Amino acid sequence: MKKTLRLLFFFPLFAMTAGAQNNNQTYAEKAAEIQKEVWGTTVPEFATTKVPVNLSNESAVVFAKSYSMQRSLTNKFKFMIITASSTTRALKLTTFHERVKINDKSALEDFSTISYQKRLDESVHILSAKFFMTHDTYIGAKIIKPSGKEVVVNTSEEVLIKNEKKDQVSKLAISDLQVGDILDYYVSTVDVNENASTDNFADNDMVFVLAGEYPVLYSSYDFQYSKKDNVKHICANGAPQFNISTNAAGDQIYSLKVRDQAKYSSEFWTSKFRQFPYIEISSSHTMGFVKFVSGGKAGESAADRLQANKAIFEGTFTERDIPYFSNVVDRLKKYFDGKKNIKAVPLDSAMKVLYNIRKGMVFGSYSKDDVGKVDEINYRRMSSKFNTVVMSMALNDLKIDHDVLLVCSRNANTLDNIFNYSDFDACIRINDTKPLYMFFDDAATHFNEIPQRFQGEKVIVLTPKRESSTKYSFTEGTAVLPVMQAAINNINEDIKVSLLPTNMQKIKIQRLVKQTGLMRHDDQLRLLPVVDIDNILMELSKSEKLEKRLAENPETKKLRDDFSYAFSDDESKSVKKFTSEIKAQYEQEPTQVTDCKIINAALDNSSPVFQYSESFVLDNLVKKAGNNYIIDAGKLAGSFYKLEEKERKRTYDVYMPCSRSFKYTINIAVPQGYTAKGLEEIAAKKTNKTGSFSSEATLNGNVVTIVITRVYNNNFEKAENWPLLSEVIDASAGFNAQKILFEKKS
Repeated sequence: MKKTLRLLFFFPLFAMTAGAQNNNQTYAEKAAEIQKEVWGTTVPEFATTKVPVNLSNESAVVFAKSYSMQRSLTNKFKFMIITASSTTRALKLTTFHERVKINDKSALEDFSTISYQKRLDESVHILSAKFFMTHDTYIGAKIIKPSGKEVVVNTSEEVLIKNEKKDQVSKLAISDLQVGDILDYYVSTVDVNENASTDNFADNDMVFVLAGEYPVLYSSYDFQYSKKDNVKHICANGAPQFNISTNAAGDQIYSLKVRDQAKYSSEFWTSKFRQFPYIEISSSHTMGFVKFVSGGKAGESAADRLQANKAIFEGTFTERDIPYFSNVVDRLKKYFDGKKNIKAVPLDSAMKVLYNIRKGMVFGSYSKDDVGKVDEINYRRMSSKFNTVVMSMALNDLKIDHDVLLVCSRNANTLDNIFNYSDFDACIRINDTKPLYMFFDDAATHFNEIPQRFQGEKVIVLTPKRESSTKYSFTEGTAVLPVMQAAINNINEDIKVSLLPTNMQKIKIQRLVKQTGLMRHDDQLRLLPVVDIDNILMELSKSEKLEKRLAENPETKKLRDDFSYAFSDDESKSVKKFTSEIKAQYEQEPTQVTDCKIINAALDNSSPVFQYSESFVLDNLVKKAGNNYIIDAGKLAGSFYKLEEKERKRTYDVYMPCSRSFKYTINIAVPQGYTAKGLEEIAAKKTNKTGSFSSEATLNGNVVTIVITRVYNNNFEKAENWPLLSEVIDASAGFNAQKILFEKKS
């Protein structure tokens, strides 16, 4: 997903340039020089103090903000003992600057601190030469009181929340900032880069969404690149176009100014790169290939950018560079004991084995760095484009009819707005009676499962044809990926509740959770031990045991004992992982967490229901009222989202995670000597075309049974359906307030 930058105000950089390159200056001297330039530059919009009458009720109003960047290139010689080399030094100067009126406590909280990377030095030594890669940040802030008095914040009072020699992260509290004040602050950075490997469009990419939480009266975006730079840009979703010019030195200048930028009402269930105007700009001194493959038109139009990136992808289909695609085929033959036996099984069965073999090869491979960060291993993802190419070559070798699909995440840009090579993913569609899909995503992804972020998306269909070992040709078409039904993406929970006899203001919960479809992934990756995932993937593909794989890898063969300890230590943290899951569900720390079990890992679609159980004790859900007890029955399934008032009016379409359904069956044991009251109040029902909610409570002997269902029918709703969807959300949130009285029998 693209990363966006917070936007601030532009000022001329020419005076900074010399100072920023003066290595004899101390940090304090550079900071003082930058402060003088920022606050000494006269910009009319930056002097504004009065909020327009129509915006007087806003939480905050941004008078002016911008982002400015200047990138220059110089050649540097490096002496390496007996040889010398030349490298290009890229110097990038950026400034964020913002002036904002604080109108309420919510905005005050947003602007009360500034966190930033103060210094980062990733320079490398090669022989006797040093290749610089440094980042330094300078900040300033002042408060303008309603009386007009200006108070400059002492930036030396920053707190270093990380203080290593080459890595410093700071946090500055804006003391004395109050509602009614104006905050004027800036963040300036100086980056020096002599590492050619990071001089690419992706690493130099900058994205700005022209919409925000607060209205903006004036914003400015200014970029200055060396004439040697290859620059590309996009102004998407109705964003105004750049004014492009050159200065006397031939530098390329891109400028854009926007006035009266309205706020958007909510970030809740939005897809900002689909719904809001944004600009994206990048450059590279060394990467001219994108221009080459598109006939020198890399930045001129959406069609040119799409064609350039598609050409790069198609160019990776070469068996000379990826000869090991045949390993997948060889393992499939070994699995079925010969090619003839492969044809004897149904196509979907053979293709599932092929998919599991490839998944096992990727997720069953470890590097020396993995031993120190085992808690991150479950969250690794496959490279979708690379693995698609490998599998397409394998399928071609097996003579399996298939297509390659190019698709963008519904949480990011569209295919029409592809900018970088990383902006799209690839997958396989096998053409059978019903299409079969191979998506290369996380370790829990099943064969023929479409990740939620791609469902319903338009795709480019490339049908590959092998011309030679180094050349594939493609015919092209389009299609739309299907959307899974809500019933497939399901969470079903059985919850048994009892008040502790020793302290009836504490409750014990025994919880059995069953998850299917896209609703299972998060808990699978969070709760399954790394070694369990490894073992299961190897069993599914009949692959080698962990010990042998580690021994055969030159990078890990000496670390086998370390891996064994790390995996065992991860497995021992099971209760800690379950505790984290319970805390996320109930928004409080549980105690006495026991009986934590994974019943079914569900890493294969032949057994697709992920199941686990746990037992724990919670406080804060029972209140004593005389001789009686009031239980917060509406919170026993966890908290449901409650709309804020500002979210009720909506003009943007609704991008939900996926269509999904939930069922909670809660059985509460009524304490001996008590009766249950208030069950009739729990009954509720709301159904419309966007979804439904229902709840009901019954008494069976000494057990109160509450059944709750929630359904969201679609993963996308038009804005016009927001009132209907809000009804379902409100009904769910309303249940959270429901209570049951356990009344002492007289």
